[in-house]
Amino acid sequence: MLLLLLTLLFVIGAGAGSSDDIYIYHRAGDEVIMSCNIVDSSETSCSIINWLYNRDTSGTHTIVRDGQINKVSPQADKLSLDHRCSLTITNISSEDAGRYICRYGNTYEHDTNVYLNILTLSADQSTDPVGGVTLTCTLWRHTYISCEEHSLRWLDEERDELKKDDDEVHYSGQMNCVSHLTITHQSNHSRRYTCQFVKSNEVKISANYTLVSTVDLTSDSTSNKMIIIIIGASVGLLTILVIVGLTVFITSRRKTGAAEEGVCVCVCVRVRVRVRV
Repeated sequence: MLLLLLTLLFVIGAGAGSSDDIYIYHRAGDEVIMSCNIVDSSETSCSIINWLYNRDTSGTHTIVRDGQINKVSPQADKLSLDHRCSLTITNISSEDAGRYICRYGNTYEHDTNVYLNILTLSADQSTDPVGGVTLTCTLWRHTYISCEEHSLRWLDEERDELKKDDDEVHYSGQMNCVSHLTITHQSNHSRRYTCQFVKSNEVKISANYTLVSTVDLTSDSTSNKMIIIIIGASVGLLTILVIVGLTVFITSRRKTGAAEEGVCVCVCVRVRVRVRV
């Protein structure tokens, strides 16, 4: 009886997570290639290969059946198989995270389990009383796999880890696989922040976010406005000078023309008088 119980516990433990399981880490927008380890190097056809997907324990969906993409799958437009039956997903998003299973026919003994973990990093204007901008770092994964405490770390542009008592940030801690960082005092230049997912002291994946200071934006806007005003004033002054110059020139030409015409009349009169005498 004891031997049977031990055997049952071993089977349950093996089903919960095999040492052959593959864990891969990517960022949103990447292209992912997942290998099927059960395919022999001499295999020339994927006609007996199936790929299955599940995000949680509620259900498993067949996304590749007998080597053909399941057209009704929500991921169908992003899926493809290569000659080794490896599954490729393009432009991945958080919705693609979860477990992918490569299965040979209907046998379960030699399944290849690939766990796709996707890291996202976004920024939102904070509604927290301290104000500022809040960065949200999330590791999307199969729902039954949790994240260890302090597995999501924040680093500044000097690659130093940020702490809760930092002068410029408010670190609200980590809730499972989500971590928030609020920048409370924005400096007068752009800053880069990095979120890392660490497991067993090894960085598995990281993402960077460059925060452009609102001070910089205001300064640039003011400078641009001043430049436009100066250019406009210069163009206006140049236009006035050109108009004045043309007016003086035309007036001068008219006076010169009138004077020449008077001299001509006077000479002509004198000539006519002399001829008559």
